[in-house]
Amino acid sequence: MASVFDEHVERRGTRCAKWDSFDRIYQIPDLIHVGCADMDFRAPAPLLKRLHELCDHGVFGYSDIFDDFYEAIQRFYKDHHHCEIPQEQIVFCPRINIACGLCAEAFTRPYDEVLIHTPSYPPLRQAIEENGRHLVQVPLQYENGVYSLTKEALEQAVSPRTRMLILVNPHNPTTRVFTKEELTVVADFCVEHDLILFADEIHGDLLPVGANFVSVLELDAKYQDHIIMASSPAKTFNMPGLVGSFMVISNPKLRARVRDEISRIGEHNPNAFFNAALVSAYTECDEYLAELRAYLDQNEQYIREGFAQLFPQCHVCKREGSYLLWIDMQACFTTAEEMRHFFFDEAHVAVYLGEQFGAGCERFVRFNLAAPRATLEEVMKRLTNVKAGRPYNAE
Repeated sequence: MASVFDEHVERRGTRCAKWDSFDRIYQIPDLIHVGCADMDFRAPAPLLKRLHELCDHGVFGYSDIFDDFYEAIQRFYKDHHHCEIPQEQIVFCPRINIACGLCAEAFTRPYDEVLIHTPSYPPLRQAIEENGRHLVQVPLQYENGVYSLTKEALEQAVSPRTRMLILVNPHNPTTRVFTKEELTVVADFCVEHDLILFADEIHGDLLPVGANFVSVLELDAKYQDHIIMASSPAKTFNMPGLVGSFMVISNPKLRARVRDEISRIGEHNPNAFFNAALVSAYTECDEYLAELRAYLDQNEQYIREGFAQLFPQCHVCKREGSYLLWIDMQACFTTAEEMRHFFFDEAHVAVYLGEQFGAGCERFVRFNLAAPRATLEEVMKRLTNVKAGRPYNAE
């Protein structure tokens, strides 16, 4: 049966970062982009209806946040993540990367240290380093194709200058969803060393059907004074271009300091479209989310089977969260350049190359499943053609 997610939506020529900007960067004709974490699906119909109503009203003045904004977040987190969030703990911020940088500015000083697990999402590293802080990378343990975090690695990385730890959960790019036991280890570590735990949970809704996600907000109350949780409907409902996120901060002193930082950068009014979209996404779009998760699972099965046939020696890491796959190609290519040449120059398929996520990932790729099946079929056709020595676009 056809799905709404099967629809092809032409994004080239729309000032699209994923398609137009990367076309300009790579200068390779006819690329298919399956790297950038941006879905090629239309946003949910109820959300689009809200935005059409806003457009029809025709006045785009300053927007503000009212009770429905907070109530939508509270409702969604109660129903989907078993979290009761007091309204006063919710703080709007334009982007999670901005939130991370603001927290670094608020709670650390120049040259203080901030820990992050690697492989790691580059913009979060930039948010720390461009604020003049020293980023300390804590490698996740990779053994038998599985990533895990350990307290030993954290203890080896911490120093008297460490002030903050960034935790991305579900992890980007490995897709690990950390267990409550693992989260407790991290929270204990932060309490023991008096660190701020900044938890980016933006991919936390995009789970395989039947999977569970534990938010740091579900941890014991004794940890909450150290925790700043950041999230957004942007990934889940494909609205990152509307620019918006929020933090949940239990500790009133931390919350007041973060609000001061947001005021300092002049962020007084949210984008009117994000404001309306968040309320719709978190109150009217549960059915869309359920159908999306099922579609992503089907896409994952298709790509896993295709890669297993085409690259028998590769290892596709277990997808625990997000719409991404993290694929170990170390047994398939001898160098990162050989791998890049195969995907980009020969197959005209733009994945995200592992080298940008940190040392040791040079022969990994990150693959985005959030595309119509026909797009993924064309990707596999191209890879198959090149592997067989034919042109990428051979019939």
